[in-house]
Amino acid sequence: MVTGRPRGTIELICGCMFSGKSEELLRRLRARKGDRVRAFKHPRDDRYSGTEIVTHGRDRYDAIVVGQAAQIPDCLGGDEALVGIDEGHFFDAALPDVCRRLAEAGTDVIVTALDPDSWGKPFGVIERLKQVADKVVVMTATCAKCGRPATRNQRTTPIVDGNIVGGPEAFEPRCAECWHPPPEPHIR
Repeated sequence: MVTGRPRGTIELICGCMFSGKSEELLRRLRARKGDRVRAFKHPRDDRYSGTEIVTHGRDRYDAIVVGQAAQIPDCLGGDEALVGIDEGHFFDAALPDVCRRLAEAGTDVIVTALDPDSWGKPFGVIERLKQVADKVVVMTATCAKCGRPATRNQRTTPIVDGNIVGGPEAFEPRCAECWHPPPEPHIR
């Protein structure tokens, strides 16, 4: 993809749940008024809407739903100034390469993602994305138990049928000292 435009940038906004990652993404998407902007989400994230990026505070932004990272370029016109991808940890291993190709074509890319998962383990796709990102922003929340900075996701309800997606009814932010992994075996 050669466009004659200067190279775009790749930014990863990561951290625990409730740290404001999606809110920051929506703020940045809206700040690019006048630019051609596209937002994407994975179908696995259907907590609040199947077709919108929705923050825990219920702010909404229309999104294109794709299950595979390789589908993202097929949904673009080639003149996008900014592509936002929410919940990048749900995407497959092709995500870093897709982001790199978009940036090489002159598109800025912002990806939000959990980091780490509820068991305190990194997502492989996010570790690879960190290697190609021009900037990595790590956001924190406030620990629901002690009030210190939270960097972990605490599962507060049992995992049923392997479904690990949820919101405040199933998770809360915790600091490393107050956090403990779920009792269930590790699930991706």
